[in-house]
Amino acid sequence: MAWFSTFLEKLFPTTEHIGGDPQAVVIDIPPDVYYESLAIYTAASLISNAIGHSEVRTYRNGKPDRTTDDYYLLNVAPNKNETSSLFWHRVINKMIYNGEALIVDAGGALYCADSFTRTVERPILGDIYGNVTVGNFTFNRIFTQDDAYLIRLDNIQVRRLIDGMYEQYKGIIASAAKAVQKGNGQKYKLHIQGTKAGDAEFNKFFAENISTQLKAYLENDNAVYPEFDGYELLSDPVAEKMTGDHSAEFLSLRKDLFSIVSAAFHIPDSMMSGNITNMSDIVGSFLTFGVDPYADVISEALNKRGTLDNYRRGNYYVMDTSSILHRDQFAVAANVSNLISSGVKSIDEVREMLGDAPLNTEWSQKHFITKNFADIAGGEEKASETILPDNA
Repeated sequence: MAWFSTFLEKLFPTTEHIGGDPQAVVIDIPPDVYYESLAIYTAASLISNAIGHSEVRTYRNGKPDRTTDDYYLLNVAPNKNETSSLFWHRVINKMIYNGEALIVDAGGALYCADSFTRTVERPILGDIYGNVTVGNFTFNRIFTQDDAYLIRLDNIQVRRLIDGMYEQYKGIIASAAKAVQKGNGQKYKLHIQGTKAGDAEFNKFFAENISTQLKAYLENDNAVYPEFDGYELLSDPVAEKMTGDHSAEFLSLRKDLFSIVSAAFHIPDSMMSGNITNMSDIVGSFLTFGVDPYADVISEALNKRGTLDNYRRGNYYVMDTSSILHRDQFAVAANVSNLISSGVKSIDEVREMLGDAPLNTEWSQKHFITKNFADIAGGEEKASETILPDNA
């Protein structure tokens, strides 16, 4: 992921490129930073994957229209180098790591700026942006509100809050990791009969013979340790217990860090850990609180540039996150029947929800109501199968 390596390169020196590929790099990262980076990357990946899978619907005169140039740019290929999925990944990650993302319209294509400068702040007329860079290219022009979208969820950079919190955890996690690493070593006690600690001749014998034999015995996979009379090599149960305690403490701290990051981004804990039991409820919560706010602010930014007059005429954009959920057609068959028979959706609309192509026939675009739905004033005499017009 190019954006991830770029983010890390800003913090830590790059040691080498792999195979001449400028996107594949080896970066020296302190071990205690990996945990925070992995937690934030997991959260950012979940949100950006969801947004990348969403559909930006374009409406003309109040009706969805997939034949416009805007629909192609927003859902297929915003520019010649990127697909829409990669493009929205970049946008979301800029929002998460930088607090905001700038999308510029240049030559009929959309680009997510890697960096930019707010050259003029104009609260009434709108800000002006310059030094806009995409990759290794810098635009030799300025962008205004007429050809740029500044997408910001709020004024607080969540990343900075997490960084501040992690300063307290960093030292604790590093200490716990060292304790686990140290505790994973084998610990033994050499029981020696009699009192020989102060014997100079014994100390010399121990240094030249026994300590060498012990070291070879402990470091090699296959080894023999000669046990002399009066000497007994025993495992240290206290050290083994402490190793287990340190491991549990380290895992608990790492889990706690992921929980804090998931709470900051409004993502259920089980999604961050990958241990999902109730898929429907967990994903529903994730979409409502973790994804929809990003989708809403993107829709608003697109419509803001589209002007009030277009919005009033029914020309607007909506980032639809309902397509994120996987739907088994056999599992939702009963609900599909209810949607059609109640007149809520036409057959073509339901087919699109399930990922199938619409039939685009006269009857598949009509809305139906079964006899179960009757006019309360007329009772059963008015209950009949009704076909509503297309604009119902």
